[in-house]
Amino acid sequence: MPLYIKDDAIDRLARRYQALTRASTKTEAVRLALQKALDEELTKPALADVAVAFCRNLKQKATDKGASAGTAGEA
Repeated sequence: MPLYIKDDAIDRLARRYQALTRASTKTEAVRLALQKALDEELTKPALADVAVAFCRNLKQKATDKGASAGTAGEA
């Protein structure tokens, strides 16, 4: 299936990426760029995972702070 780029700015970006990556065609350059972007997005942690890690970290800090406050009062 042919790839038609109708926007001059996007065409310039595709040609520039083609030159940098030494892709054989502009279509190959676009495929490489899209694959790279997709791979990067798929390796990012999900927002829910980031939120859970943040909450666990916050809870640990509160626990550590409470423990150090309890030992400081004993001295």
